[in-house]
Amino acid sequence: MKLGKIVLACTLALGVANAQDVMQKSMSIMEQGMTQIQQGFLNNNVELIRSGVKLVKDGNKLFSEEKVIAQYLPKDKKHMVNVASNAAKRINLDINILELNLDDKAYLNAANAYSDILNACSRCHSIVRSW
Repeated sequence: MKLGKIVLACTLALGVANAQDVMQKSMSIMEQGMTQIQQGFLNNNVELIRSGVKLVKDGNKLFSEEKVIAQYLPKDKKHMVNVASNAAKRINLDINILELNLDDKAYLNAANAYSDILNACSRCHSIVRSW
């Protein structure tokens, strides 16, 4: 009986550690992408913007799994999975808008989509992290 409880505790601990690794990786990738997008806009470098968009997409895919999000959140914030999930959906939508505007050379609209992505990130962080 004790062995079963130890195995269960280890499994849960590894699951939480793995979820944190996934979230940390996701956030790091998204941060790099957002930085590249901003640098691309500041330097009129569309390819840098596109490479940043790819990173944000990749990071957001990892972040979009509600099961992983739930494992990552502190106990008193587990009910906020939907906030993080909605932020990920909003980011996906804004990425699509940004890319379409880049294709149309509507750079101001693309920059506004970047701003919306940043707002989605900030909103989620402020709610989940109680800023």
